[in-house]
Amino acid sequence: MTGEAEVPPDSWEYRLVAAVVYAVEQRVGGAARTRWNGRVAAEEDPDFVGLAEEDGSLSLSIANVLEPLRRARDLDRPLTDDEAFDLREAMATLTHEAAHLVAGYGDEEAPDAYPYDAAAEAFNEGRTEHWTHRNLDNIVRDVFSDAGLEKAEVAVLSQPNDDAYAAYTPAARYLDQALASRGGLTSAEVTQRLMCADDLQRWNVAVDLVIDERLVKTGLMPEAHRAEVRKELVAPLRDSLTDLVAVEADESLGDAQKSAESLKAAQNAVAELDHELNRIERKYRVENAQRAQQQANRPASRRTQAVRQAQQHLPPDLRRLRAATAGQAPAAGATSRSAGVTDPAQSAPSDGSRGQQPQRRPSGPRTPGIG
Repeated sequence: MTGEAEVPPDSWEYRLVAAVVYAVEQRVGGAARTRWNGRVAAEEDPDFVGLAEEDGSLSLSIANVLEPLRRARDLDRPLTDDEAFDLREAMATLTHEAAHLVAGYGDEEAPDAYPYDAAAEAFNEGRTEHWTHRNLDNIVRDVFSDAGLEKAEVAVLSQPNDDAYAAYTPAARYLDQALASRGGLTSAEVTQRLMCADDLQRWNVAVDLVIDERLVKTGLMPEAHRAEVRKELVAPLRDSLTDLVAVEADESLGDAQKSAESLKAAQNAVAELDHELNRIERKYRVENAQRAQQQANRPASRRTQAVRQAQQHLPPDLRRLRAATAGQAPAAGATSRSAGVTDPAQSAPSDGSRGQQPQRRPSGPRTPGIG
């Protein structure tokens, strides 16, 4: 940045920034903590608005952020609509940049890391702006009274949100809703998880939501396949969002046109994601069905082998007996090989007293293997 000056830690502006950072952490929820290093730089460039630096510091515009806040504090009259709008924009910028610090950058050397390229910028900036729009009113309520801005609160809350990233925000909002419906979560939960994800891992965290719900919980996908499946699902998302950077930079387009292009890109991304997800799910279901069929056939084959092996170890006299009687009906009174009992229908007397007399086993020693 050019013309930066340090904001003194004992100043009112610094205390307000610290209060907003803390409010962002509370609103993100969970164990979220920002990586703010405690440094605030005041930027004199009038074309600059705000930036969350890689080292964890915040750079804020004097003209567009700090001055509107100071003016609102010192006014002894109600804000005009323009002043209220400027104050809301100043708070939106401060909240947006503080929210960026919830996430880390990530390890560029990690094998599953994705570069922070055009698609990642749209994915990240759009979501941060979406979260800011959703939470800004609560942030204002959290900090204004303690900062001496309570008289401006109602006027600021009455102003509409202005989208700083018209080509990004609709896409991020639509994608979070789509991921929520496919991952068994609410869109707010998806937004929170992706905001807290490292910049270089955010794509993986996004597709893990649908992988876990559709492929892991159902037992379809082995965990060892996750890295490859991630790549197949991330690809259509990145491809669909890449061109939004050019849309955002196109000054010939109005915000409504940019928003329309953003939504169209997100819808295409979700359609391609569903196509890939359905293809992968179908592949696993077919493979699992084939394996199940193969496993069902194996026990019969093993039983057949076991029977054959057992027959080979029968005593010679029993093997001769089975060979001699193979394919013949058993003689009347013969002992059943399978049940080990005498068939009453074959041995009962024919004088009408069938079934009245107890059956007796033949006397003498039992042949091994015959019941």
